[in-house]
Amino acid sequence: MWQILAGIAWASQGGEPVKLRIPLPNLVPVSTYKMQGAYSGFDVSLPVPKRWEIHDAVLTFSYVNSTALLRQNSRLTVELNQHPLAQIVLDPLSPEGKVSVRLPAQLLQSGYNDLSFKVTQHYVLDCEDPTAPELWTTLKLDEAFIDWTVSLKPVPLRLSALPELVFDPKIPLPEKVHILIESPSRDDTMRAVLAASAAALRFAYRPIEFSVSDRLSPGRDNILVGSGAFVHKILGDKAPKTPEAYLEVRHMPVALGPDAHPDDASDPTHALIIVSGPDDGAVLKAVQTLAVLSFPFPDTAATIIKDLKRPDVEPYQAPGMLRFDQIYTFQNLGFPTVTFKGYKPAPAVLRFRLPSDILIKPHKYATLSLHLAYSAGMREDSVLGLFLNGKFFSSIPLKDKNGGQYEAYRISFPTYLLRPGDNELSFHAVLTPLITGECTLIQTGHLLLTVFDDSTFHVPNISHWASLPDLTLFFKDGFPFAKLPDARETILFMPQADFAAVETATNFLALMSQKIGYPPFGLRIADTWATTPSSDVITIGALGALPKELLEPAPYHLIDTVRASYPVAAPPHGDIPEGTWWLTRWLRQLWGSSKSPQTSPVVRFAQTDQTGGLSAQRAALMEYRLPGTSDRTLLVLTAHDTAVAAKAAKALWAFETQGACRGDMALIGWDDEKTQVHSLQVGPSYRVGSLTPLTKLDFFVYTYPWVFFVTVLIALALLSFIVYRMLRRYRRRRLSVSNP
Repeated sequence: MWQILAGIAWASQGGEPVKLRIPLPNLVPVSTYKMQGAYSGFDVSLPVPKRWEIHDAVLTFSYVNSTALLRQNSRLTVELNQHPLAQIVLDPLSPEGKVSVRLPAQLLQSGYNDLSFKVTQHYVLDCEDPTAPELWTTLKLDEAFIDWTVSLKPVPLRLSALPELVFDPKIPLPEKVHILIESPSRDDTMRAVLAASAAALRFAYRPIEFSVSDRLSPGRDNILVGSGAFVHKILGDKAPKTPEAYLEVRHMPVALGPDAHPDDASDPTHALIIVSGPDDGAVLKAVQTLAVLSFPFPDTAATIIKDLKRPDVEPYQAPGMLRFDQIYTFQNLGFPTVTFKGYKPAPAVLRFRLPSDILIKPHKYATLSLHLAYSAGMREDSVLGLFLNGKFFSSIPLKDKNGGQYEAYRISFPTYLLRPGDNELSFHAVLTPLITGECTLIQTGHLLLTVFDDSTFHVPNISHWASLPDLTLFFKDGFPFAKLPDARETILFMPQADFAAVETATNFLALMSQKIGYPPFGLRIADTWATTPSSDVITIGALGALPKELLEPAPYHLIDTVRASYPVAAPPHGDIPEGTWWLTRWLRQLWGSSKSPQTSPVVRFAQTDQTGGLSAQRAALMEYRLPGTSDRTLLVLTAHDTAVAAKAAKALWAFETQGACRGDMALIGWDDEKTQVHSLQVGPSYRVGSLTPLTKLDFFVYTYPWVFFVTVLIALALLSFIVYRMLRRYRRRRLSVSNP
């Protein structure tokens, strides 16, 4: 986590500079990197929020270099936007070092900046091999950090500033946004959820903490959602007139009333976003418009929304989600044409998403069709290696010393290398010069390989079929609520109406929307329970307010007499050997591995009925089958007090907390304000998805091949017996006719 070096004062009206220490991995996805060869480098795109006024920035990182290097002509250079900032001598007698480099504020631009690490390494003065294995330096970028001295710029009074400045995903700090609603009613809860989703979607993957009340909260951005009368109650005479659905951005008020001085009446570094209208329908239209405000427009402080038409959203049409049995170009997947330069350049990564309920089968293959070109003068052992989610699966030889190009170079790989959620296809180039050796002028500038963006990727048709409960899938992309991105088959059940419960729901649903990538326009909110077999349900509230019929099938029965399960040590899970018989080999080649990829280890439990239960400072997140249904899900976030549930919902924004939630139950607590999560898989599993009869047969065969094989043998034996009996009866009749 980022650390505050000095008291942070974002709430100060004057925008006084503050000091922040932010780990580099919180800004960009970096880890340790090994630079090899005589000339090598590593580039980082350093984000700088448009909202920040940079006063000073200092990068601190550690490195380790080879002890075989020559001190007099081995250097590590740090550059920012092509401007050299520092040169570090690589000393073999002191191979470990820690460096602080000042990043000049005038070179740091809003947006993404090129931060480059370049190295020249030598082990002899005269003749050397530039690819010698002793030429290396490792950057410990996972331990690097930047000390910032920054202040907040005034918020421009235009709505176009919301997606690009106020809700900027380049802001590395966990943002805090306050939402004002009139009451904890169902309508106001829906408005708060949509307003929070609007901010969460603009922040992309960054964590946000939302607070909810009926009052302004200074020192942070506020979203005021409600009728004209409620807005007038909050702002008094400064309230706008709202004849129709209305959006406006202002500076945050600091002092309201007749005695307020014009110079101290607002905080220009924070925004007040007014979402209002003359009636409930107009307010809903305004907050839905805020949720789709993804482009920097309009350039006015206020707008009146006459009409809003939302696009139709089909199942599995969340942003970035690939649809099956379609061909995608790399360009459409956000992967531009890339050129690899030098001996061992940094890899390039293509990222894509798949639904969480995919049924992976070993005998299906995805296909890459690559368009690439490479330069002349490379040795025949030069290759382009392909990795999927860190696993090597193929390589392309670059063996023509005269150079060449490939068009529609097809590579197939089994779909079991894919995984639900985010996937990474990485290209690792190893380019070796044709002429090498000691006392030889070795050229590396001509080592070039280009992968073009018109290359394509095809994913075959994969069935939607998943095993639940599994909290891991929810934190991947909101599954099972992600099937319909607008949540039109999701019900939010809140039996308790208070601001803490609304705050819990606001944070939890905004997090889900961020995972899915779409606002929950179709969400329905209920305060009384009625079985709805056509919808999945999210339940939020105090433990004592939840209906007993909902909590009865929970993994842990937390009311009345507590029913608990405790894991008992079990032997490791194994599989029966498949053997080497020719029929076994043939089945394995036809259907793939006989083991289901979703096989879970065997866990034994001791179950007790006991007194005692959840402490007052602990919350429970549980997922299980909705009572009265076969394939619908109930997700419950509860605690004895809704304030504790709200604290747990905010803690779920942290990536480490999300990663610790697994199985069907997670208990969330705190130890000296540090979040502690204990997860368990206790309850029975159930399947969700849809399979055709042929796919069901295919699923059965690939999951249970020996059962299928025995069934086929029995069927053949039965058929043979029936045919035998029929032939025997026919023979008897024929003999009786010929011998009367």
